[in-house]
Formats: sequence, C-alpha cells, structure tokens
Amino acid sequence: MSLPTTLEVVICGRKYTIKTDKDPEYVKKLASRLEVMVEKIKTGNSRVTFDKALVVACFYLLDENELLKEQIKELGKEIKRLEEGAKLLITNKNPST
Repeated sequence: MSLPTTLEVVICGRKYTIKTDKDPEYVKKLASRLEVMVEKIKTGNSRVTFDKALVVACFYLLDENELLKEQIKELGKEIKRLEEGAKLLITNKNPST
C-alpha cells in the first residue's frame, strides 16, 4: 500500500482536497466521471442545485454498485455450479478414481 497523497480535484468549479492512497490519476478520473454525472443531471433540470445533483449522482453510483455486487454473487454461484458439473464429468469418465 502506498503512502497517502493529498490532491485537489475540481467538480463543477468546486475544489475538493482529497487524501488518498490510490493512484492520483485514478482519483482524478473518478472526479471527472462524477462531474460528468452531476452536469448531466443539472442539464436535465435547470432548477436542480449542485448539492441535489451530487446526491442524485451518488444514488446512481450506489445503485450501480449494488447491481454489480449482485451480478458478482450470481457469477460466483454459476462458477460453482460449473465446477461441480465439471467434477461430475471427470468422475464419470474415470469411474475407477
């Protein structure tokens, strides 16, 4: 694990200081993605404030995260099912083992 780095990111003209042990370019990429989401939300409704757009963007990201976790869980189950099937095939081909 690398030492924490402090860097500044700008989201919709607002500066944020971030302390992270992640690659600074990765963090800047995340900030850029968040900025695009916030701007898209604000563009869809001119009355939406930055804070509200930021909260909505967070909900989108949390929802995406939960869906991906569920997909990973389902893929894990499928892998186990396939492994069990492969073991049965191997066992049936070699009944003496």
